[in-house]
Amino acid sequence: MKTKIFIAVFAIFAALVSCKKAEKGEMGPAGANGTNGTNGNANVKVFYFGKDSITTSRTSFNLSLSVSSVTPNMMDSSAFLVYHLVSNGAWYTAPGLGYSAYYQSRIYTYSSTRSIYMEVYNPDGTAYTGSQVNILKFKIVVIPSSDYKGSRKKPVDFNDYNATMKYYGLSLD
Repeated sequence: MKTKIFIAVFAIFAALVSCKKAEKGEMGPAGANGTNGTNGNANVKVFYFGKDSITTSRTSFNLSLSVSSVTPNMMDSSAFLVYHLVSNGAWYTAPGLGYSAYYQSRIYTYSSTRSIYMEVYNPDGTAYTGSQVNILKFKIVVIPSSDYKGSRKKPVDFNDYNATMKYYGLSLD
């Protein structure tokens, strides 16, 4: 019995030792190139709001993001870029100076209601006394903190609407 076990172990050992490493074959032909995908970021969200007007009696705008894709936690940890398009065809960022520097805008975010409020003042910070400014639409870009690359060395100037849309692969509309 010991002899049979010895022969079996020896045969397995001999088979393992006698195996040699496979030789490498030649490199095959290169595969076809794939199509390029669209630049952008799947985590960045965009919301649009319709027409409105800035007047001496209408200086506060509630932009509600009460949709399931925006959570209170996201409101607390994301960057919100607010732009508004006015009748001269230019996009203005909020906070900042608006059309012909007739007004300044400020924004406030409220995570409990998932809302962004834009308020308008005279450039000196007093109550708005200027003429009516027609807003064609509002656009809010939500950038989750994991995708926000803003730091001391920003890769894009978020005050530049066109550069921001291009950087994130978003529509210019």
